[in-house]
Amino acid sequence: MLSKRFNNDSIVIDNLNDIQLNTRNKILDKINNGIYQFIERNCVICDSNDFKLLSQKDRYGLPTDVVICKQCGLVQINPIMLENNYNDFYNFEYRKLYVGTEIPKETFFQKQYNKGGEFIIF
Repeated sequence: MLSKRFNNDSIVIDNLNDIQLNTRNKILDKINNGIYQFIERNCVICDSNDFKLLSQKDRYGLPTDVVICKQCGLVQINPIMLENNYNDFYNFEYRKLYVGTEIPKETFFQKQYNKGGEFIIF
């Protein structure tokens, strides 16, 4: 493990607003109640199952094992949520947790529009 700071102690690393804190707690409840389920997987690059644990939580204090493959060095999350759980997370909780708003603001759309303009090749 990189540091005791990364132990799964549910301590939040970032400051959260009320929307983020409530969403984080809902996600944690889903994990603890088995609604969000996880599966182990082999390395997505080299198919090895030999990992070293780097961290047990994300910046929101949610249990997230970050590992490094001892064979190829890819840093990845393992275990991962089931696909349908990821779908629910990204459809209903992602924006609230990561952005801290219920719905995107106009400034979000403008930033995305401007970012898209950087990729247009004439």
